[in-house]
Parts: sequence; C-alpha cells; structure tokens
Amino acid sequence: MNFNDINTNELDRDLSPEERAEWNSIYASYRAGSLLSGEISGIDSFYLDEKGVSMLAAVVIPYRVKILIPEKQLWDDYESVPKSVTRNLLGAKIDFVIQDINRLNNICTASRIAATAIRRREFFRKNPKAGERVKCNILAVGMSKVIVEICGFDLQLRWEELCYTPFLDYRLRYSAGQVLPAIIKKVSNRDNVLKVSVREAKPHPYEGLQKRHPVNSRRTSVITGKYKGSVFCKLEEDYDCLCNISDYHSDSEFEIGDRVIIVIREYDDITRRVYGLIMSKWR
Repeated sequence: MNFNDINTNELDRDLSPEERAEWNSIYASYRAGSLLSGEISGIDSFYLDEKGVSMLAAVVIPYRVKILIPEKQLWDDYESVPKSVTRNLLGAKIDFVIQDINRLNNICTASRIAATAIRRREFFRKNPKAGERVKCNILAVGMSKVIVEICGFDLQLRWEELCYTPFLDYRLRYSAGQVLPAIIKKVSNRDNVLKVSVREAKPHPYEGLQKRHPVNSRRTSVITGKYKGSVFCKLEEDYDCLCNISDYHSDSEFEIGDRVIIVIREYDDITRRVYGLIMSKWR
C-alpha cells in the first residue's frame, strides 16, 4: 500500500511520546527531504527485486523503526566499494534522507547519497578555504586505511594523512564512529575535490619529546606492531618508539598488545623518529 494512502492519524493515535517524535522526524524527512542522523547498528542482506538479486543494507534504528539504507544508496559509486567495507560500517554515524515508508510494518528505506549531496552543497555555500578546520567522521577501518566522511565527501586516508608515525594495523588505533579534527589542504567546488590532513590538526608529537623522555630513561609501553625484527612500542598517544629487543630475550617472547619496559636510546631529528630497546615485560 502506498504511504500516502494510509491513515497515519489512526496508526499514530496510541503512540508513546518517544514513538511519536520518531515518526514525526521520519515523516518530515520523507516529505521535505530533510536530514536525519543515526548510528549503524547492523548490516542486513535482503532481496532487491523479484529476480532475487541480493544486496547489503545498513540498518539504523533510532528508537523503534527499522531504517534500511541499501548499498546503492550508501555510496556514490557503490560498485567500486568492496562488500567488506560495507560490512565494517557497524558503529558508524551517518546522515540519511527517508525515501519510502512501510508504515504498517514499521520499516523505512533511506538514502545516504541524498544526504551527502546536501552536506556538500552546505559545505561549499560557506566558501571553504585551505587551512580551515573540519570534522572527520570515521566510517570504516581497515588494516592499512581508514574511510571517513567529511562535509559530504567520502575519503580514504592512509597514515600520511592520519598520523605522524605509521602503524601496522589501524584497527587497533581507530574505530567507526570516532570523530577527529582535520585541516583542509585542498578544496575546489568546480572540481568537487576535498583533501585534508588529520595529523596536521594538532602539533607534531616529536616536539618536546626529548625533554619528556630523555635518552636512557625507562618507560612503560605497549607493543602496537612488529615488522622485520623491529617492534613498535607506544610512547605517547599517536606516537610510537621503534625498538629492538635486548639480547637476553627472543622475539617470540613478545606479542602485539604486551605491556613492556623500554629504554630510550636515540633521537633522530631529521626523520623525527625515536629508537629504543625492550628490556622486559611489564607485569
């Protein structure tokens, strides 16, 4: 049954205040194309048409109503986005516009694409410039890249845009739903381009590091990664010390996530890296 043929007054008569507020916002989005926001709580697979074509859909449940955003309405170029990325959207906070309402079954379908288009128009109306700060909303996190939404743009960020030192697995550092500050590096309304840097939104962590952690000082740390015999140990937030293992220990004794004691050995002001030595596990 078409939504416009349904007597919503009758169906809404016995709603609780919370349910009524939820439906009023849904009706407004459907009729006026206004934005709604919510957190993705699940990824469902459903049949797109009578041919039995299966498609993933993000699930948002503001209160009691199930809102489905199909893959085609999640990404501007959904065919180029791997299904693994869509499945990793759990916890992401997104904007969407209601497109259809199944009032009898309390289910709606919505479009994230329509919402990002609105966000981009709003962004460019403010005439943004390089150097301005924006918010970076994390959608999905992989081992070597992070997919974010910024002012209606979906961007893939790697370590050069994210932080001052590389990490072997960004899933240990970031998660869907996080909001990070970023600096606009390049923006063009004509070319529909936005480039940002998250790491440049805050001071370089190397500044003052030698005063906080002088050579030969011992520090507690956590192993964040291992690579070709070297070990990344967390020295401060968003900054790792590259360590070797002392000669009376073996590499097999240490795993990612272990708490350890390290000693600071050297600073390289050219590469802005810190080198250390793992002395023992910290129990």
